[in-house]
Amino acid sequence: MKANYPTKILTASVMGLGFAFAPTAQATVLSNFLTFDGPAHYDTVAGNPFQGGGEDKMQDDSLSAFVDRDNSGGYSVGDVVYGMLTLSEFNSSGVPSLGVGNNEQIALLFSTKIVSMNGGSNGTIELGAIGNAADAYDLRTLLGVDAGIVAGLDNNTVGVMVSNPNGATPATDPLNFTTAQFSTEFTAANGWSQELSIGLVEATDFFNFDNTGPGLTGTDRGAFTIQQEAFSVKDWIDVDMLDYASNIVKGDFTLDFGTVTLASGAEQANGWTFRDQSSFFVNPVPEPSMLSLLGIGLLGLSANLRKRKA
Repeated sequence: MKANYPTKILTASVMGLGFAFAPTAQATVLSNFLTFDGPAHYDTVAGNPFQGGGEDKMQDDSLSAFVDRDNSGGYSVGDVVYGMLTLSEFNSSGVPSLGVGNNEQIALLFSTKIVSMNGGSNGTIELGAIGNAADAYDLRTLLGVDAGIVAGLDNNTVGVMVSNPNGATPATDPLNFTTAQFSTEFTAANGWSQELSIGLVEATDFFNFDNTGPGLTGTDRGAFTIQQEAFSVKDWIDVDMLDYASNIVKGDFTLDFGTVTLASGAEQANGWTFRDQSSFFVNPVPEPSMLSLLGIGLLGLSANLRKRKA
């Protein structure tokens, strides 16, 4: 079913004179779920941003570990939060929601450090890139067992998205990995390849955590720059959202309010501290070659209409 997804999108788009199709020349697992329809679409409800135009929504489940580097028993500048999320569902613009996982996995691997305990106007914790390849928790070191997975990552990178088309079983589900497996399982030999990387690059980029829940739990939000991708994209149209200070900000890749709770007993036994459910948004625009493909489809549609009139 999913293998035919790009074709279905293209067919529906040509008939509707839209742009909702995934790339075919450099198709990846992730690109098969994105609609590439644009354009920028900013709505507000009660003065707040509201997604609903060209954006593709990605729903996740995640696990993360907290590294208390100064043994303070709580959050401190320099402490590390790293982990992974798996995309469980896509709700792409104009396309019914699709689940991920029967034969594929898409995961975002991330690692950050606390850079400020009072980021934002209400005292939220600010997370930033570790930015030091020699640090054991920098993604380039933490995931360095496979050079292809970390290719192109730099001091601004906070996450790398990877995919695996070779089947999803409990043993290969990243949410069943231990923290030790996090550093060993994401390899080309195991079927994983890089999809894209995200970083804190632009002045408006941010990744904040609001410690308002019991213990160390709370909510998180973020706006990131997409640094590279493994498939053809002309541009990533900014998606708008609110930060914790109620400012409207825009990013290539947004984390729009995630809920962070404590991991289950089984997950904690695997080394994880938190579980998280979040919604992410992106809005890619196709390369000109893809637009020409659409033009060919429209010409064919026009020719068929002329034949019917004749």
